[in-house]
Amino acid sequence: MNVTFSYEKEPLINQLNMNIAPGFNLLIGPTGCGKSTLLKIIAGLYPKYAGKLTGKIDLHGQKAAMMFQNAAEQFTMTTPREEIIFALENLQIKAKDYDLHIKKAVEFTKIADLLDQKINTLSGGQQQHVALAVLIAMDVDVFLLDEPFASCDPNTRHFLIEKLASLAETGRTIILSDHVLDDYEKICDHLYQFEGKTVKELSANEKNKLFKQNKQFHEQSYSFALPTGTPVFELNKTQIKQNRLLLKQNKLKIYGKTTLITGSNGVGKTSLFKAMTKMIPYKGNFTYLDNEISKIKYRKYLSQIAQFFQKASDQFLTVTVKDEIELSKKDRNNFFTDAKIDEWLEKLQLKQHLDQVVYSLSGGQQKKLQILLMLMTKHNVLLIDEPLSGLDHESVDLVLQLMQECQEKLQQTFLIISHQIDALADFCDYRLVFADQQLKYVEE
Repeated sequence: MNVTFSYEKEPLINQLNMNIAPGFNLLIGPTGCGKSTLLKIIAGLYPKYAGKLTGKIDLHGQKAAMMFQNAAEQFTMTTPREEIIFALENLQIKAKDYDLHIKKAVEFTKIADLLDQKINTLSGGQQQHVALAVLIAMDVDVFLLDEPFASCDPNTRHFLIEKLASLAETGRTIILSDHVLDDYEKICDHLYQFEGKTVKELSANEKNKLFKQNKQFHEQSYSFALPTGTPVFELNKTQIKQNRLLLKQNKLKIYGKTTLITGSNGVGKTSLFKAMTKMIPYKGNFTYLDNEISKIKYRKYLSQIAQFFQKASDQFLTVTVKDEIELSKKDRNNFFTDAKIDEWLEKLQLKQHLDQVVYSLSGGQQKKLQILLMLMTKHNVLLIDEPLSGLDHESVDLVLQLMQECQEKLQQTFLIISHQIDALADFCDYRLVFADQQLKYVEE
């Protein structure tokens, strides 16, 4: 009650009063408005680890646990099994009951095949699967989920939302923040929206209007061209392995312009990018402009090819937003003049955060900064992994506008991994679907 929270002087949340009932509660609002912060306050992480809080949060004796926007941040052990056991140990669950808790979590989230794999080899979507499994094993009353499906393919997302809805029906409380409204219409009991520095519950009419707009967005048709011309990359009897065989490609040509790469979680999309940036080996032939990638000198090759990491904070090298901008200015392309950088800092609503530590930005703010920094580089080819995760619709439109401006000026090649086909269809020229250890061009 009367919750006010600030990281510095200006409160991010001011005089918030709300009662959250058991059931499925969806929390929405623009990037950086305070959704993640509110969930961390409810979880008891703030003000223990950051910020100043006045007011009171009362869980009425219920146990709560949180799943972070970037699932990797909350793992401390090597495998999912070890991670679940570690959580149970912290709750002082008896060792003889571990198997029962693990079985329940595995059946709920369907991660049996991931249980003993190394977490750092799992895809972002698979890690989100595992993070939810840990919460299920902990058997909490209140589930706090921050953008829990940002890296999940549509089928996985639908499956996990349905499972969470079944939990809500048993009297558990689900509080979930998301920018993507798909799959929530029929199961959302309460919809809360950040407005200013507080939160209000939307009426039934407001809820229906919002979901109707979302449905209309997805009803738009789209198509992709089949590529022609001179390829940038060529694969010939190429294999990529990470624990198991991921890619077995007989022949494929990857062209300039912008190509969208889609496929289910764990299929090997990010591993493809790692092979393209010499982070993991491949077998067979994989060429860049007719030169075998494995034989090109590392520094020369990576001066032309750059990868946007799925986790934005992995890209940062300094402390503050201003420091990151100044570092990137030292070796920037000719599109990003000082005036152009200032223009986009303003548009992306990052200018007021120049003195802020990059790791204290919201997930969406970090993503916008990452994209700006990477577009400033002189690379000819950009491998972009999940560029829209954690972004609201307005931020998505701005980011795509920035990418398009940059590409038109510099004629770069963009390869983009994303599950958000609707948002990217108009921007991308071609689409490659990754399935059954193969990449194949499709027109829809």
